[in-house]
Amino acid sequence: MRRYDQRTPPVTFHPDAKALVVIGLHADRRWVAKRARVAGLKVFLVDPEGFPRPDGTWFDYPLEAPQTGDVVVRRTAASAISDLESLLNINTNE
Repeated sequence: MRRYDQRTPPVTFHPDAKALVVIGLHADRRWVAKRARVAGLKVFLVDPEGFPRPDGTWFDYPLEAPQTGDVVVRRTAASAISDLESLLNINTNE
């Protein structure tokens, strides 16, 4: 979805979709989340809201766009997707 200096094009959601999972929020992805909310979808934002500095300290980098009703999962994409896969009992070898 990342498009520098451009508006995000329209996104069509499948009629059976119930949620949008946004991993690593950037400004252009806010538009997609906004459209998902308008479509009645639940928005899940996966972002640790910061990152480790080279010296080992943590740099807080809060999300700018969560709305009331959104779920913020403060995890890295790798750990969140791995746990989601386990929760959904998905076999990735098929």
